Amino acid sequence: MARGEDRYEEFRGMHIPKEKLEEWATEYLKGCIDKISVKETRDNFSSANLVIGEHHTRENLNVFIDMLQNLKFDNEVTPYAVCYSILGMRNLKVNCGILDYAKESKDEELYRSLLEFTRVLIEKIQIDDEKKQIIDEMKELLSYYK
Repeated sequence: MARGEDRYEEFRGMHIPKEKLEEWATEYLKGCIDKISVKETRDNFSSANLVIGEHHTRENLNVFIDMLQNLKFDNEVTPYAVCYSILGMRNLKVNCGILDYAKESKDEELYRSLLEFTRVLIEKIQIDDEKKQIIDEMKELLSYYK
């Protein structure tokens, strides 16, 4: 799973058991998160999001949420980008955000933790005129989660 979707498609075509793919996905996710922790880069954050999108197991969600809660934001990985990913606003599909995956996991503590983290983060985002409408959309979308 060296670099995202292309590699994933290659593995999927090899008929590798789902359990093995999940194990590899978890290892890859942890590697991405380790790199984000040392030097936060958009590529590693995007790769971690890709893994969560394909392999949103409870273990992976917990690892990802722990990373989010310890993340130090900078120019590469911003609160705005993180909220965008959590809420699934990059996709037109319904229920494609990390918050949706947390809700589907039926792990109430995990879901509540991510929901509260997202609410607090949205409130802390410094709003410029360009992003005000999107922040308002984030707040409206967040109001649908209970």
